[in-house]
Amino acid sequence: MKRYWVYLLLAISLLVNMGVLAGAWFQAWRAQGATELAFFGMGHERIPGYLKLDGVQRERWHAIEQNFVKSLNDVGGEIQIHRARLVREIFAAQPDASVIERERAAIFTLQEAQQRSVIEQLLKERDMLNAEQRLALADLLLKQDPRSTVGAQQLHAR
Repeated sequence: MKRYWVYLLLAISLLVNMGVLAGAWFQAWRAQGATELAFFGMGHERIPGYLKLDGVQRERWHAIEQNFVKSLNDVGGEIQIHRARLVREIFAAQPDASVIERERAAIFTLQEAQQRSVIEQLLKERDMLNAEQRLALADLLLKQDPRSTVGAQQLHAR
């Protein structure tokens, strides 16, 4: 009878450990696209359908987008690392102003590079889209800021 309980406890322990690992994996998987969701409001895989890209456009879109999305997520991860260091230092028992400034500067530099990368990518995408698709993409991007009152119609009037 003792052996039964040992095996039962071992099985329960394994299930709990698998649950913890699955939960950690799911959180990491979910966070992977957080940066692109912030920019586009949807995963990058849904944008070609939203823009109604034809076959040639889809191929080109995926070719120019693959490295961009990876880079965007990588830089987003680096920003989060520096942000965590910054917050820890700000709330440390003896905050070091030079560490705070170094982390702030690192975040600023990464955000500036990320912003330039996004602009370069949008210009590449703009070149491959027709007028209607450009308006749809601009509208999608503008909808991400709830304070924005500029819509595709106002862009088209320009």
